[in-house]
Amino acid sequence: MTRVVVVGAGIIGSSISFQLARRGVDVVALDKGAGPAEGSTGASSSICRCRYTFPEVVRLALHGQEAYGAWPEFTGLAEPRSGLNRVGVVWFMGESTEKIRADAEKLVSQGVEAEMLDPDDLRRIYPSLNDCGEPFDLTGETDHVCRPSEGFLYEPRGGYADPVGANQDLIEATRARGGEVRFGSEVTGVLEEGGRVTGVRLADGSTVTGDLVVNAAGPWCNRLNEMAGVDIRWTLTPTRIQTVYRSWPSDLGPLPVGADNSTGIYFRPESGGQSLLIGSVLPEDEEEVVDDPDDFKRSPDQDFTAMKLAAFHHRVPALEAKGSVSGIAGLYTINREDVHPIVGPTGKDGFWVANGFSGHGFKLAPAVGSMVAQAVTGETLEFDTDVPMSFFAVDRAPLELSVKHVLA
Repeated sequence: MTRVVVVGAGIIGSSISFQLARRGVDVVALDKGAGPAEGSTGASSSICRCRYTFPEVVRLALHGQEAYGAWPEFTGLAEPRSGLNRVGVVWFMGESTEKIRADAEKLVSQGVEAEMLDPDDLRRIYPSLNDCGEPFDLTGETDHVCRPSEGFLYEPRGGYADPVGANQDLIEATRARGGEVRFGSEVTGVLEEGGRVTGVRLADGSTVTGDLVVNAAGPWCNRLNEMAGVDIRWTLTPTRIQTVYRSWPSDLGPLPVGADNSTGIYFRPESGGQSLLIGSVLPEDEEEVVDDPDDFKRSPDQDFTAMKLAAFHHRVPALEAKGSVSGIAGLYTINREDVHPIVGPTGKDGFWVANGFSGHGFKLAPAVGSMVAQAVTGETLEFDTDVPMSFFAVDRAPLELSVKHVLA
């Protein structure tokens, strides 16, 4: 039987491990943290949306969304901690009706439910949201006059999940199928024999051997690639990403996931709708490279917090400027060439990667796990994706994009 060693047990590593375990593969996942979601996963916004540039990524996001939407069935857990909150996704991009309808048709062609909302539709479904489509100058140097957008792309079945709970669920489901997940197991070396990777060495001096080692180490991926002597030629940078939390009054009604180009933010409900999360969609907020993934500021900057709250107040004018405010900073591992992951063989026999997810990891994780497991076993199961792993191949040419940030 093939034995696979997965380095990293965050949402990507645990998804790969679970998808292998559900096919009967002997899998062991190793993570340097003391428990689940101590890395990038714990700070994920865990948004599930499907609007992407490439149809293959649209389908990957859809297949991930379908797994989260049927989480008990997918994981086999009677009482999972996570699942998909289908609050809907609204795109505030200031686009023409022609562009919105065309993009909705592209999504529908890939199996996604999508439609255009006009301003009246938006107010009916989400009464508190401002329908403005004019760019909003947060510096205050330019006077702002609100003008309604022509329309909004709407994904009614999109939403968000609990990232920590999802990570815990996948670990439990992996173990229930005979897979092994070990925490406090830092990899300090890669074993090699005859030019082939045969396992890893841990900080305590012990070794774990296998037929295949998969690097799913998130922001620590470059260290492991260097240990394996692999030159992947992609620039993968651990990057500090900030998010803000504040309370949400129930009298303002429901809140969707929102991608707001006019103010440069995204937002979603949190804690069952009692609070909300606000982050950035601006490229300049994805530039703070972190040299040491174990040492960076884990709370948001005051200026960032103030600017993002001001942006959100423009989208919800009735929201009073009071209430508890907090936040967190985590890490994206951004692929600077095309902000999409690299997945699969590296050219080093016995060593694969699943790295560089650039902020897309949570929503794609179940499908990426499926990609890897299908490639390892040749077996297709329910909830699997039809997108081949070769789409994210390490030796591919960079994907051509008009923008290189989290909304790519």
